[in-house]
Amino acid sequence: MQVSHLHGFLAAVFREELSAELLRQLRSDELRTTLAAAGAELADSLSGGSEAELLEGLAVEYAALFLGPGGHISPHESVYAEGGTGNLWGAETVAVRRFIERLGFQYDKSYSGVPDHVSVELELMSELARRESVAWKNGDKDQAANCLEYQQEFMRDHLCTWIYTFCDRVVTTAQLPFYREMARLLADFLRGEEEDIERRLVAATT
Repeated sequence: MQVSHLHGFLAAVFREELSAELLRQLRSDELRTTLAAAGAELADSLSGGSEAELLEGLAVEYAALFLGPGGHISPHESVYAEGGTGNLWGAETVAVRRFIERLGFQYDKSYSGVPDHVSVELELMSELARRESVAWKNGDKDQAANCLEYQQEFMRDHLCTWIYTFCDRVVTTAQLPFYREMARLLADFLRGEEEDIERRLVAATT
């Protein structure tokens, strides 16, 4: 799975309750094999029960983990700043919004959430990685380097300042295997990207 696709997939997983369409993709042999190769074992969490039963169970889990009420795990960067203030729309939220606007990206018109939600940050990384991939295919090393520099900056200043704490909390709190596996996959993937972006940037600038 391409880097941009994995960012996008994980954004969809954490954006909202799992849809029937995404569940069907997850239960397909192709995607399960791909995710297993990336380190996520989903067989036990998605093999049993009807689609309706799985969706209901995962919806309850998603709400308990990320929506509350009370004691939930916030999927927003600003909550984790300086030990976690618990406040949305902090300075970090504004900084993420400005970063997105600086790149000239547009929000989906249907989106009414907060800019520093994990899904938005992953979607931003997905788009930057997609543009990087196009640049490599076109032989445009300058454009690839530009995309990589933005990815590196965003991970350093935003995404990786809080995401590992978020993932650890999901792993220790989730009752069902699915979100534990997705949190582990997200953390492992981003740790690998922190190193690989540097490698790709060297390749683009030499």
